[in-house]
Amino acid sequence: TLTCEEAQTYAATPVTLSYTNNGTNGCLIAGDVVGVIDANFDECGGAITQTWSYTDACNNPISYTQTITVEPAPTANWVNPPANTTLTCEEALTYAATPVSLSYTNGGTGTCLIAGDVLGVIDANFTECGGAITQTWTYTDDCSNTIIHVQTITVEPAPTASFTNPPADDVL
Repeated sequence: TLTCEEAQTYAATPVTLSYTNNGTNGCLIAGDVVGVIDANFDECGGAITQTWSYTDACNNPISYTQTITVEPAPTANWVNPPANTTLTCEEALTYAATPVSLSYTNGGTGTCLIAGDVLGVIDANFTECGGAITQTWTYTDDCSNTIIHVQTITVEPAPTASFTNPPADDVL
């Protein structure tokens, strides 16, 4: 069994396997053969088979196949997911209108890399009395692994209104 990362290196390097009939002198059949690799894996896992085949001068074939299980790449994680926060009512108006992209990666390379960006989905549930905004990022990779991040933003109530230019108190 190999990790996805290990499998990339293994699949690129066929192995030489020796064969012999343990005979002596003119009856010895011996040599080396390079394996033929069939790599059938991706970030979700799979298998690598390496087959060694040889046919001697007497038309006797020998063959050996090694099957290696390839584990799935690690599931991706969010890169710097935003923390919960608090906004004023005025700030919330702008925030609620602008979803943000959030990056994800599993840190893999080549075939094993799972990385990208997802645009958040905003659910704004506030009024001048306050409330909340949630922004949710969801990503499901080709292996059916789902990651979710939810940011909850508390919206403060708008400042209390006050009268503008109220009449002065009359003095009698």
